[in-house]
Amino acid sequence: MSDQTLPSTVLLLTPDDDPGLTSVMRSCCGDQRVQRQAFDLATWLHESLQNNLAGALVDTDCLSLGDLRVISASLEQKPEVWLILLVGDRGVAGFEQLLDNPKTVLLPKPWTPQGIHHAFRSMNSSSAPPGSFPQDFLDGLVEGLRDPLTSISGYLQLLGSQDNESIHALVAPALDAATQLAAQLEFLHLAAADLHPHPASHDLSHMAEELMEYAERSGVEIDVDVVSGLRVEADVRYLRAAMQSALLLLQRFGSGGQLILRAHQKDGRTEFLWQQLPPPNPPQHPLPPPAYLEDLFQRLCRRIPAQAIVDHVHGDIPNVLGMYW
Repeated sequence: MSDQTLPSTVLLLTPDDDPGLTSVMRSCCGDQRVQRQAFDLATWLHESLQNNLAGALVDTDCLSLGDLRVISASLEQKPEVWLILLVGDRGVAGFEQLLDNPKTVLLPKPWTPQGIHHAFRSMNSSSAPPGSFPQDFLDGLVEGLRDPLTSISGYLQLLGSQDNESIHALVAPALDAATQLAAQLEFLHLAAADLHPHPASHDLSHMAEELMEYAERSGVEIDVDVVSGLRVEADVRYLRAAMQSALLLLQRFGSGGQLILRAHQKDGRTEFLWQQLPPPNPPQHPLPPPAYLEDLFQRLCRRIPAQAIVDHVHGDIPNVLGMYW
């Protein structure tokens, strides 16, 4: 039987057999063959060279750094193979190159069925062929939209300055919408630009103060729970953009509860996140966010570099967005 007639294979590279995980993966992978195995170099090289390898879920805590680099190198010429990386306390230090694949998704431990399903949605939302939107095209798109947005904002500000309450009531939400569009363009441009991160040590208290001012300018009331003295290694451009984009996402598509900006240590790691209190009852007609907004946030986090934290309530409604080191 030729490789082309074999069913596609999905590997679960985990140390222990977890029937629940296998069941969830089978529900996501349709008719693909799902099998669990402990990582073995010879077996992996054989499987990864076969045309029928569809993807793999990898428990990164149970593999050595050398094994993870082997996986990265063996998939360089196979961008169609997807990876879900279960990441625990070790983080991604040393195998960041794995994240360059657009079909690689990080999933913090412990895994949940909802997290697995979200990982597949994230991969499907970013499955455009490489090169379909070249950097020159993206740069031109952002610049082409930025100029008319600036003009619209200018006209709206002129109208809003008139001493007419009825005009002001109409102009204010339109100006807010134009400001949000401009912010999304900036986030998109930064996430897609061919820039190399330059992490340095930063005090999260300073970034929290900046975000408090940003929220106030955006008309969003927030509470703050920030432990002083926490420092992280981060490229401040991407850290700022990630947290601002997360605030915008929760403001538009979150649970509607009180927003809290938190910076603390938990389980030996430093977390910096927005948390929104969930409503007591499920909303009648929830509006899920467009998939690209969460994908954009996670792309910005990877460039910080940091691990994204994304939690949902009542299905697809986000209520926690942040990152950890």
